[in-house]
Amino acid sequence: MTSSVDICNLALSRLGDKRTVEDIENGDKHEELVFKKWYDITRQSTIKRNMPSFAIERAKWPLAEYKPAFGYNNAYLYDSDCLRVIGIGNVGENENNYSREGNYLLCDENFPDGLPVRYLKDIKDTTKYPPEFVELFSYELAANVCIELTESQQLLSYLEQMLPTKRLEFTGLNAQENRPIRISRSRFDRTPKYVSKK
Repeated sequence: MTSSVDICNLALSRLGDKRTVEDIENGDKHEELVFKKWYDITRQSTIKRNMPSFAIERAKWPLAEYKPAFGYNNAYLYDSDCLRVIGIGNVGENENNYSREGNYLLCDENFPDGLPVRYLKDIKDTTKYPPEFVELFSYELAANVCIELTESQQLLSYLEQMLPTKRLEFTGLNAQENRPIRISRSRFDRTPKYVSKK
């Protein structure tokens, strides 16, 4: 079972560092303080950039009392754990004309029972991470802590060259779990349209 400390130690291994960290929340070693600084922001950006299947959620967000002054008819309360909205309602049924402004998601449609939203959630529970995400996360984390822990621009350049390939590997595996859906809009249009289930 992978923990946040395990991921940090994998990142240290990517740096060629044989040291280990034991506690990134309350530890006082230099390495632990550096990982504490970078861990959360790296997790969030890695999830947001790569859209892993385990982080996709569906929920109904409540209608807010706030009314937009213009542009949109309704405002819904934005979930604090949302990293990125993927869409509103069922795939292919809505135009997804919406905007995030402040703590609200604005749109014209009125959903009395709550706005049905598909979104990326900030998943902090490392037991939900598949091995390929753990691998990618450790590379992203290694790149972010590299200069502070090693002062090696050469090592950072190497990691930055590796990351695009690692991201592609992960998104390729991740996409296998989200096959395209065929949507037919018109009996006169014979060209099938494919969209992701995300």
